Amino acid sequence: MRWGLIALKRKPDHLKVKSQKPDLFVDSNLSRHFARPVRAEYREFIEWLGREGHLIVCRSLIKEYITAVRGATAPTTLAVIVERLQRVGRLRRITKEELTAFRFSKRVERRLQSNRADHDFIKLVLLSDRKLGLSEDRKFACDVNNFPGYDARVASTPSEINYRE
Repeated sequence: MRWGLIALKRKPDHLKVKSQKPDLFVDSNLSRHFARPVRAEYREFIEWLGREGHLIVCRSLIKEYITAVRGATAPTTLAVIVERLQRVGRLRRITKEELTAFRFSKRVERRLQSNRADHDFIKLVLLSDRKLGLSEDRKFACDVNNFPGYDARVASTPSEINYRE
């Protein structure tokens, strides 16, 4: 009887919850909110990202970040944040090979509403640990939020997603 109680106190390895990195996707169309954060929710999000957040990116997204800032030197621009996160090891890069290995079925691909250029970004959100993202593109958000077999969430503002947990 005592052995049964001891065995119940220990959690089997397959039931242990894996620790997730607080990673998320941020689309380049939000860069205007980062360069000069006027709204308090973006200031809080930028502070959280600097303290403990992780970004998930690919090469094409980094290029979009760089072109979106157009020479802005504010310390809160997405390009500067990416560089800072890379220095401290909190930037998760997905390679082109990983993106091409993740394939959509023909049926799913036909139902996607977003631009073909955004399909790699859909894959980024789905490959992230927490499957969270920020984007002002409604069609992109609709595709991610309704993707079959995944519980992913993309919103237009940080207050709409639970990025802190």
